[in-house]
Amino acid sequence: MRWTAFRVGAIAWVFTGVAHDILEFVLPVDPELTAAMRASNIQVGPATLNAELLNRGVSLAMGLTMIVVGVLLWMIADLVRSGPERGLRFGVVALVSSAALLAVAVVLIPGPPLVTFTVATIAFAVALAPRRARSQAQGGAVS
Repeated sequence: MRWTAFRVGAIAWVFTGVAHDILEFVLPVDPELTAAMRASNIQVGPATLNAELLNRGVSLAMGLTMIVVGVLLWMIADLVRSGPERGLRFGVVALVSSAALLAVAVVLIPGPPLVTFTVATIAFAVALAPRRARSQAQGGAVS
């Protein structure tokens, strides 16, 4: 296994998802907010959902989704390495998604996502940089 910039970006997604789900269970909660959410129901079409359970479920699903995306990006890294033109579209989607989530983190979510999505955005930008530009930036000769 070779560590590539694309794989670093993928691991940033997995780490974000794992940390998100762990923090969902270990961070202290505001008892008043929890009580208010437990007492509140949300009507979604024909279903009535408890606000606290809905919030917890969406949060856990978000973390799991980030883990799955990271695993898929890890698998796509082989495509990018074997034929950069084959993986270009995946790389662009990974870069744009990471940058969009970084923007959300800057505005709404302080803490770890600022770091992990910065890492992912930079990693995917490096992975998409033409080989010639990467080689020159590293001070190496282009062959």
